[in-house]
Amino acid sequence: MLRRPFLSTLILCGLFASPPAPAADTPVKLTHVAGPFTADPASLDKYETPDWFRDAKFGIWSHWGPQAVPRAGDWYARNMYVYGTPQYEHHLKTYGHPSKHGYKDIIPLWKAEKFEPDALMALYAKAGAKYFVSMGVHHDNFDLWDSKYHRWNAVRMGPHRDIVGDWQKAAVKAGLRFGVSEHLGASYGWFATSHGHDEVFPLLGVPYDGADPQYADLYHPKHDERFGGGQPWYTKNTAYHQEWYNRVTDLVTRYKPDLL
Repeated sequence: MLRRPFLSTLILCGLFASPPAPAADTPVKLTHVAGPFTADPASLDKYETPDWFRDAKFGIWSHWGPQAVPRAGDWYARNMYVYGTPQYEHHLKTYGHPSKHGYKDIIPLWKAEKFEPDALMALYAKAGAKYFVSMGVHHDNFDLWDSKYHRWNAVRMGPHRDIVGDWQKAAVKAGLRFGVSEHLGASYGWFATSHGHDEVFPLLGVPYDGADPQYADLYHPKHDERFGGGQPWYTKNTAYHQEWYNRVTDLVTRYKPDLL
């Protein structure tokens, strides 16, 4: 079996990363489940890569969600709120100004009406894939499953179907191992651009729709932790640590993936 060097690779790739430790006075409320690991990093010394992953030379990952609608990049939800970027210009021309027509208005346009997971999975298996990974949630803060803790999810909005669940069923049917990926941990700072505004006339200072309190659960509450410019990927906000933990725990508990 492969040992710790592979785990280090997973951590570097962001596939097995943990959120930053919360402040001692506001600990994250963990769901305690008996298992081989503890909160001590040293316990990971016992980790061994599963045989199936060691032997699987090829897997396919679906990086697909509402950001596919504009066909302008997987960081569309962030960059559409950055004045002067190609995504901003595309959004302004196609959908309107982000003070009125924001990412919340892109989500309903993602219908997934031609999504055929069984046919796709059969193709992936034929290509030689031994495992398949579904995106669970991107930095855009939109859950692709029937999320227990978040109303902005694919069952309640957009395609109105369990994208992760449908991928999982197709993978099992085709005999592939199933995994999920989550990018939620970095969303808090990544999505802060939605709280900005144009820096020039005629709409200088008019806030984008991310500043509207009724959508704070999508765009996050207003804060000063912005991703980029030397700022860290992950927030120090312990309330968000708890939200991250709750939602990812829900994802893992519900679908029991072979790979996270």
